[in-house]
Amino acid sequence: MYDDKLKQNIDQELEEYRRSIKKSNVLVLGQTGVGKSSLVNLVFGEDIAKISNVRPETRGFNQYESPVLPINIIDSEGYELSNSQDFITNFKTFYDEKFVDVKEQIHLVWYCINVSGARVLPFDIEIIKFLVDHLKIPTAVVFTQCDLDDEEGSTAKKLSEVIRQTFGSKMQCFQISTDSDLKLDLEMLISWSANNISDDNIRAAFILSQKASLKLKFQAAQKIIYAATLSAAGVAASPIPGSDAALLIPIQTIMALKIFNIYGINQGASDILRKIISGRIMTTLGKSLAGNLLKFVPGAGSVIGGTINAVVASSLTYSFGYALCKVAEKLYDKHINGLLNEETISTILTEENIAFFMQQYKNKKADETA
Repeated sequence: MYDDKLKQNIDQELEEYRRSIKKSNVLVLGQTGVGKSSLVNLVFGEDIAKISNVRPETRGFNQYESPVLPINIIDSEGYELSNSQDFITNFKTFYDEKFVDVKEQIHLVWYCINVSGARVLPFDIEIIKFLVDHLKIPTAVVFTQCDLDDEEGSTAKKLSEVIRQTFGSKMQCFQISTDSDLKLDLEMLISWSANNISDDNIRAAFILSQKASLKLKFQAAQKIIYAATLSAAGVAASPIPGSDAALLIPIQTIMALKIFNIYGINQGASDILRKIISGRIMTTLGKSLAGNLLKFVPGAGSVIGGTINAVVASSLTYSFGYALCKVAEKLYDKHINGLLNEETISTILTEENIAFFMQQYKNKKADETA
């Protein structure tokens, strides 16, 4: 009976959580062959154009809707450099037709310029001005194929200066390359993009969808951990009949599933993950609340009769959440390489790994207070 009720509560809360995540809309502009598709694949880790439901739009635009990611990519089919006004007119008509509803706004623009061209055209300036000054859309200039630049990035620096002479420091420029040995500005572009989405739920969708920054995913996961920590402290501080320890299990389980959702682990593997969580994470929590894992929790004492205080409950929840993030990072590496399955999840999502990362968290806190 308890297990059925727990599963029902978890399913309900997760469904509400998933409904709260709205799709983010990213417009990618640039000449044909500039490297727009490569940029999208670099950020989202898969060939969106091949796996998405393509919705051809009017006036030279396509919208790619991913069946598994809460992201829409709006792509221009290229444009004639000789007539910026025609492009602006067509785009304004498309924008007014498609994005009149406030819930369906374009949230970001990545304006791509290939460094091999070694120039910023008047056309580029006019389009960027239109996006920033008229439509008020957060826009970044992305210099693509920067592996073709010299080691100092001289061409990209020169082009950035042209942009800044027109727009000042408010216009951010990023250097990008598909060469895995060149880190360049990919993570900074992802961070800028997330920071310029004002709606929390839409920002969450972007962070979930992107696969280029584990740091950003960890930061988003921390917000979930903080919320679960507060809930755990509330449970422990309230005079509730029965075991406080048992009441922590749904909080921890929902936290775990939300964390794995941010890392994209439950995309196509939710049933497997739920099965392993029910058998593995609950057992781990039971042992920790019985005492043998509390030694990994900073400031935790003993648990008597299933009753714990708010400090112990919140500390345990945070350290447990931290450990789940580290496990999720390991699973994520398998996920992006197409190696995620039930056996892999079972091998990595173990009590031993959770205990190891809880100990790592304790050591980290000890170093910070030393």
